[in-house]
Amino acid sequence: MRTIPATPELAFAYYHPLLQRYARRIILNAAVAELLVTQVLQDQQAIDGLAPRPQLRQVLKTDLLNRCRYWRQATIFDRPLVKVPPFLPVQNDDKKNHPIN
Repeated sequence: MRTIPATPELAFAYYHPLLQRYARRIILNAAVAELLVTQVLQDQQAIDGLAPRPQLRQVLKTDLLNRCRYWRQATIFDRPLVKVPPFLPVQNDDKKNHPIN
């Protein structure tokens, strides 16, 4: 049975070494792995305070996996990461000139 850490400090101390080992296996760089793990834990702390819940481990693991993939992509293509907004609203005057309308 898994125990869920009750406070953010305990959660940070519990998940940090696990996530760090996971990141090192993906990107093979201990310094960058430490940076990415710290970013993931700090971002999750800002979102919900590392609230104890059964899905927390999976959320942290998925977020770290995505960050590791983005880091590898940036190093392979030798360019900075581009953050694309998830949704760009269409202006009314753009709809008039759209070829489908």
